[in-house]
Amino acid sequence: MNLDPFLFFINHYAFLILIGILSYGVGRRLTQRIQFYSATEQFSFCTTLGLGFLAYLILLIGSLGVLRSWLVLTVIGVISLLCLPVWIELFQRVLSTCRQKGLIKWRPIFFFLLAIFFLSPFLFMPLYPPTAFDSTMYHLAYAKIYVHAHEITLTRYIRYPVFPQTNEMLFTLALLLYDDVAAHLIQFLMMIVMSVGLFAFGRRYFSQRGGIWAVAIFLSNPMILWAGASAYIDIGLTLFVTMSIYAFFNYIHFKEKKWLILGGVFLGFAAGSKYSALFFLILFGLIAIYIGFKERKLLHPFLFLLIATGVAFPWYFRNWYYTGNPVFPFFGQIFGYGLWSPQDIQGQLNELHSHGTGTSFQSLLLLPWNLAFNQPRFQMEAPYSQIYLFALPFLFLSLRRSKIRELFIIIFLYTLFWFSTSQVLRYLLPIIPILSLAIATSFEYCLELLPSDKVPWMKKWILTFAISIALFIPGWLYAFYRVQNENPPCTKEEREVYLSQKLPSFPAYQYLNQTKGRNYSLYALFDENMAYFADGIFMGDWFGPGRFEKIYRKFNDLQALHRELGALGANYFLVKQKGVPPSEDFFSKSHFKLVFKNDHVLLFEVLKTD
Repeated sequence: MNLDPFLFFINHYAFLILIGILSYGVGRRLTQRIQFYSATEQFSFCTTLGLGFLAYLILLIGSLGVLRSWLVLTVIGVISLLCLPVWIELFQRVLSTCRQKGLIKWRPIFFFLLAIFFLSPFLFMPLYPPTAFDSTMYHLAYAKIYVHAHEITLTRYIRYPVFPQTNEMLFTLALLLYDDVAAHLIQFLMMIVMSVGLFAFGRRYFSQRGGIWAVAIFLSNPMILWAGASAYIDIGLTLFVTMSIYAFFNYIHFKEKKWLILGGVFLGFAAGSKYSALFFLILFGLIAIYIGFKERKLLHPFLFLLIATGVAFPWYFRNWYYTGNPVFPFFGQIFGYGLWSPQDIQGQLNELHSHGTGTSFQSLLLLPWNLAFNQPRFQMEAPYSQIYLFALPFLFLSLRRSKIRELFIIIFLYTLFWFSTSQVLRYLLPIIPILSLAIATSFEYCLELLPSDKVPWMKKWILTFAISIALFIPGWLYAFYRVQNENPPCTKEEREVYLSQKLPSFPAYQYLNQTKGRNYSLYALFDENMAYFADGIFMGDWFGPGRFEKIYRKFNDLQALHRELGALGANYFLVKQKGVPPSEDFFSKSHFKLVFKNDHVLLFEVLKTD
């Protein structure tokens, strides 16, 4: 009997559980004076805070140049001891519950096991090796470089040499202590925490049923499931934004400073994850200023902005330190271009603006329809559910409710921001949770308008359960079809076969890693998404000091090509078989030595010449 798949599954989910427990413990320790509305609210706020804390812990240790597994584990051990009161409190609560309800209840255990079986497609999705484009191009590449260098260093040849990287710090933790599948699982954990937080949000301000339906709608989106199983940072960004909105909602309705502080911390985490979160920082900053003047609490907005900008500050300071531009690579005409040229900036902007349907008024009016039925036009990694279009009438009918109206204003303003900047489908993720909540509660509100005596079953749990399953099925089918044809590779050999099938140039990187270790510098032409798989120095991208333009324009002069590669410090050169030179015979054997080839790539050693 082969136990490898079972052990692979158990070991990785044990890592996820330990990270979740540690994050909750840290967050609860930091919020011990806060009285939460429910256990789900407490879990979501505390775990989100703990995940952000761990990210900044790695940033601190890495910035000091002592990023080593033994030190990180030692620090985590000390933190766990400091969280001991949380563990004791939690253990006593569980023990008290068991004593009150009986030690063993077979019915909850049965339904728990049934839920695990039903959700198994979701559980398997994060267990595949990373192949998504951006994850292997820079998200995981950052983390791997930091782990190898034992510090947070400048990644000169990666697509974005500097960037807000709060989420990548968690990937660094995963690679430092385990592997890249663990990085996927951290995003999966964030998706779970966000689902719990969304339920708590709905339960607090609307109803328990509205919270359940909101989670079902949220998880019906293949885009959410895809991002929650990939080493992208969008789920982390969405978690921080959603919990900041939740905290800010609590502040608006209860005027308690603790929620303003938490909202500022979460927005700082979000702005430290991606530039687009600055939209929410500006929006909520203006709202905080308005409330501060209205309530005559002028220190509150100052405190909020100070905390949010203070938490995000290390990343923007790092950007400025290395490039002179705190929001590199954008606004180069104001702050300077740093490691990029004006042509690089323009090329990046052109790429960002090349997706979508344009910014005309007609495009804006047709946006709901296009987002439902023309999603590939917006660079689609995975689709969103079409339920949002069909539910719009319910949402508009429910705008008379102030809380739904408040959610709608945030959704509408961010959608306008997204529409006028970069219409990439994935960039809408930060508002999908609250859009799901607004749609779910709007639907429930419209149901309540029906005469209850004529529809006596509408308040029954069977209705809640049936509608939840119906909403949830599209997401489940997507996950099922993703995992049904191929089991996650559980051994090193299976992983190499899987990656070779998905990424045709992978064998060349495997060859270099096995023969040279980390002692090589590779220039890869038109293969920028493979940066993560190079153990040595990786160069080659459309932008920056290793831009492709420097190389492919010199194919008419092999000596000039050789000099350019030498100037970059590359001692290996990888090109695709299709498109760029005709064959290996194209290269001068006095300058290049073919060391590996397959049907997809040619790998040359760049020879030294007198």
